[in-house]
Amino acid sequence: MNDSSKISAPVIYNFPLKTQIPLGIVFAFLNLGVNFLNRFNPIPLYMDTLFTVTASFCGLTSGLIAAVFYHILCTLVNHFDAISLFWALCSVTVVLIIRHYLFLRKKIEATDVLLLVFLVALIISFEGAVLFTVLNAITRYEEDSQIRFMYALLSSSNFPTFLSALLPRVPVNILDKGICVSLGYLTFRLLRKIFTSSPKA
Repeated sequence: MNDSSKISAPVIYNFPLKTQIPLGIVFAFLNLGVNFLNRFNPIPLYMDTLFTVTASFCGLTSGLIAAVFYHILCTLVNHFDAISLFWALCSVTVVLIIRHYLFLRKKIEATDVLLLVFLVALIISFEGAVLFTVLNAITRYEEDSQIRFMYALLSSSNFPTFLSALLPRVPVNILDKGICVSLGYLTFRLLRKIFTSSPKA
Protein backbone atom coordinates (compact mmCIF):
# COMPACT_ATOMS: atom_id res chain seq x y z
CA MET A 1 0.00 0.00 0.00
CA ASN A 2 2.83 2.37 0.80
CA ASP A 3 4.45 1.67 -2.55
CA SER A 4 1.24 2.37 -4.48
CA SER A 5 0.70 5.62 -2.59
CA LYS A 6 4.18 6.78 -3.64
CA ILE A 7 3.43 6.00 -7.27
CA SER A 8 0.11 7.87 -7.15
CA ALA A 9 1.77 11.00 -5.75
CA PRO A 10 4.23 12.07 -8.46
CA VAL A 11 6.65 14.89 -7.72
CA ILE A 12 6.45 16.34 -11.23
CA TYR A 13 3.89 19.09 -11.65
CA ASN A 14 2.70 20.16 -15.11
CA PHE A 15 1.70 23.78 -15.40
CA PRO A 16 -1.73 24.47 -16.96
CA LEU A 17 -1.63 25.04 -20.72
CA LYS A 18 -2.70 28.68 -20.31
CA THR A 19 0.40 29.16 -18.14
CA GLN A 20 2.77 27.10 -20.31
CA ILE A 21 2.25 29.20 -23.45
CA PRO A 22 3.32 32.58 -21.99
CA LEU A 23 6.08 30.88 -19.99
CA GLY A 24 7.45 29.32 -23.16
CA ILE A 25 7.59 32.72 -24.85
CA VAL A 26 9.24 34.36 -21.82
CA PHE A 27 11.79 31.53 -21.56
CA ALA A 28 12.67 31.94 -25.24
CA PHE A 29 13.52 35.61 -24.62
CA LEU A 30 15.48 34.65 -21.50
CA ASN A 31 17.49 32.16 -23.59
CA LEU A 32 18.27 35.01 -25.97
CA GLY A 33 19.50 37.09 -23.03
CA VAL A 34 21.73 34.26 -21.80
CA ASN A 35 23.06 33.84 -25.35
CA PHE A 36 24.00 37.54 -25.41
CA LEU A 37 25.68 37.45 -21.98
CA ASN A 38 27.56 34.30 -22.95
CA ARG A 39 29.52 36.32 -25.51
CA PHE A 40 31.43 37.81 -22.58
CA ASN A 41 32.01 34.42 -20.95
CA PRO A 42 35.61 33.21 -21.33
CA ILE A 43 34.53 29.58 -20.78
CA PRO A 44 33.47 27.93 -24.07
CA LEU A 45 29.86 27.07 -23.25
CA TYR A 46 26.62 27.22 -25.23
CA MET A 47 24.16 27.96 -22.38
CA ASP A 48 21.35 28.42 -24.92
CA THR A 49 19.16 25.68 -23.47
CA LEU A 50 19.09 26.85 -19.84
CA PHE A 51 15.51 28.12 -19.97
CA THR A 52 14.48 25.52 -22.53
CA VAL A 53 15.25 22.96 -19.83
CA THR A 54 13.24 24.97 -17.28
CA ALA A 55 10.35 25.18 -19.73
CA SER A 56 10.56 21.44 -20.38
CA PHE A 57 10.09 20.66 -16.70
CA CYS A 58 7.02 22.94 -16.72
CA GLY A 59 5.42 21.05 -19.61
CA LEU A 60 5.81 19.82 -23.18
CA THR A 61 4.12 22.86 -24.73
CA SER A 62 6.23 25.43 -22.89
CA GLY A 63 9.37 23.45 -23.70
CA LEU A 64 8.64 23.27 -27.43
CA ILE A 65 7.71 26.96 -27.60
CA ALA A 66 10.91 27.98 -25.80
CA ALA A 67 13.02 25.69 -28.00
CA VAL A 68 11.66 26.77 -31.40
CA PHE A 69 10.88 30.43 -30.70
CA TYR A 70 14.37 31.00 -29.29
CA HIS A 71 15.97 29.95 -32.57
CA ILE A 72 13.55 32.11 -34.54
CA LEU A 73 14.50 35.05 -32.30
CA CYS A 74 18.18 34.37 -32.98
CA THR A 75 17.64 34.69 -36.72
CA LEU A 76 15.61 37.89 -36.30
CA VAL A 77 17.50 39.67 -33.51
CA ASN A 78 21.04 38.35 -33.92
CA HIS A 79 20.71 38.14 -37.72
CA PHE A 80 21.76 34.49 -37.79
CA ASP A 81 21.66 32.77 -41.15
CA ALA A 82 18.36 30.97 -41.75
CA ILE A 83 20.31 27.71 -42.01
CA SER A 84 20.93 28.01 -38.26
CA LEU A 85 17.24 27.20 -37.68
CA PHE A 86 18.20 23.56 -38.18
CA TRP A 87 19.83 23.72 -34.73
CA ALA A 88 16.34 24.05 -33.27
CA LEU A 89 16.23 20.27 -33.74
CA CYS A 90 18.77 19.90 -30.92
CA SER A 91 16.73 22.11 -28.61
CA VAL A 92 13.57 20.16 -29.44
CA THR A 93 15.45 16.95 -28.70
CA VAL A 94 16.37 18.31 -25.25
CA VAL A 95 12.68 18.91 -24.58
CA LEU A 96 11.66 15.43 -25.77
CA ILE A 97 14.38 13.71 -23.70
CA ILE A 98 13.29 15.48 -20.53
CA ARG A 99 9.58 14.95 -21.10
CA HIS A 100 10.05 11.26 -21.94
CA TYR A 101 12.22 10.78 -18.87
CA LEU A 102 9.59 12.45 -16.68
CA PHE A 103 6.90 10.26 -18.24
CA LEU A 104 8.89 7.16 -17.31
CA ARG A 105 10.05 8.25 -13.85
CA LYS A 106 7.18 10.47 -12.62
CA LYS A 107 9.57 12.08 -10.14
CA ILE A 108 13.03 13.60 -10.09
CA GLU A 109 15.77 13.11 -7.50
CA ALA A 110 19.43 14.16 -7.47
CA THR A 111 20.53 10.99 -9.26
CA ASP A 112 17.90 11.60 -11.96
CA VAL A 113 19.27 15.10 -12.61
CA LEU A 114 22.76 13.64 -12.98
CA LEU A 115 21.52 10.94 -15.36
CA LEU A 116 19.60 13.52 -17.38
CA VAL A 117 22.78 15.60 -17.73
CA PHE A 118 24.64 12.71 -19.36
CA LEU A 119 21.68 11.55 -21.44
CA VAL A 120 21.09 15.03 -22.85
CA ALA A 121 24.79 15.78 -23.33
CA LEU A 122 25.62 12.56 -25.18
CA ILE A 123 22.51 12.52 -27.39
CA ILE A 124 22.87 16.21 -28.25
CA SER A 125 26.57 15.79 -29.00
CA PHE A 126 25.81 12.99 -31.46
CA GLU A 127 22.90 14.87 -33.02
CA GLY A 128 24.92 18.07 -33.26
CA ALA A 129 27.80 16.28 -34.96
CA VAL A 130 25.41 14.71 -37.49
CA LEU A 131 23.78 18.09 -38.20
CA PHE A 132 27.11 19.83 -38.62
CA THR A 133 28.45 17.10 -40.90
CA VAL A 134 25.40 17.40 -43.18
CA LEU A 135 25.36 21.22 -43.17
CA ASN A 136 29.10 21.38 -43.73
CA ALA A 137 28.84 19.04 -46.72
CA ILE A 138 25.98 21.03 -48.25
CA THR A 139 26.83 24.65 -47.42
CA ARG A 140 30.39 24.60 -46.01
CA TYR A 141 28.85 25.54 -42.67
CA GLU A 142 31.45 26.65 -40.09
CA GLU A 143 31.76 25.07 -36.68
CA ASP A 144 30.58 26.85 -33.52
CA SER A 145 33.10 29.05 -31.75
CA GLN A 146 32.92 26.85 -28.62
CA ILE A 147 34.65 23.95 -30.36
CA ARG A 148 36.09 25.57 -33.49
CA PHE A 149 39.71 25.26 -32.34
CA MET A 150 39.48 21.55 -31.45
CA TYR A 151 37.51 20.82 -34.61
CA ALA A 152 40.18 22.50 -36.74
CA LEU A 153 42.92 20.62 -34.88
CA LEU A 154 41.27 17.22 -35.37
CA SER A 155 40.23 17.79 -38.99
CA SER A 156 43.74 18.98 -39.87
CA SER A 157 44.99 15.69 -38.42
CA ASN A 158 42.85 13.83 -41.00
CA PHE A 159 40.06 12.88 -38.60
CA PRO A 160 36.72 12.41 -40.41
CA THR A 161 34.42 15.43 -40.26
CA PHE A 162 31.89 13.63 -38.06
CA LEU A 163 34.47 12.59 -35.44
CA SER A 164 36.11 16.02 -35.54
CA ALA A 165 32.72 17.53 -34.74
CA LEU A 166 31.69 14.89 -32.19
CA LEU A 167 34.75 14.50 -29.93
CA PRO A 168 35.03 18.16 -28.83
CA ARG A 169 31.27 18.39 -28.33
CA VAL A 170 31.09 15.69 -25.65
CA PRO A 171 33.09 17.40 -22.84
CA VAL A 172 31.68 20.84 -23.72
CA ASN A 173 28.11 19.53 -23.66
CA ILE A 174 28.61 17.59 -20.41
CA LEU A 175 29.71 20.80 -18.67
CA ASP A 176 27.14 22.94 -20.47
CA LYS A 177 24.18 20.62 -19.92
CA GLY A 178 25.33 19.96 -16.37
CA ILE A 179 24.81 23.65 -15.66
CA CYS A 180 21.64 23.97 -17.76
CA VAL A 181 19.85 20.89 -16.42
CA SER A 182 20.77 21.59 -12.78
CA LEU A 183 19.87 25.29 -12.84
CA GLY A 184 16.84 24.61 -15.05
CA TYR A 185 15.47 22.07 -12.60
CA LEU A 186 16.09 24.33 -9.60
CA THR A 187 14.35 27.21 -11.40
CA PHE A 188 11.41 24.91 -12.17
CA ARG A 189 11.13 23.92 -8.51
CA LEU A 190 11.07 27.57 -7.50
CA LEU A 191 8.38 28.34 -10.08
CA ARG A 192 6.34 25.32 -9.01
CA LYS A 193 6.46 26.50 -5.41
CA ILE A 194 5.32 29.99 -6.45
CA PHE A 195 2.48 28.76 -8.66
CA THR A 196 1.21 26.05 -6.32
CA SER A 197 1.24 28.39 -3.31
CA SER A 198 -0.75 31.08 -5.16
CA PRO A 199 -4.58 30.96 -4.92
CA LYS A 200 -4.97 30.16 -8.65
CA ALA A 201 -2.16 29.49 -11.19
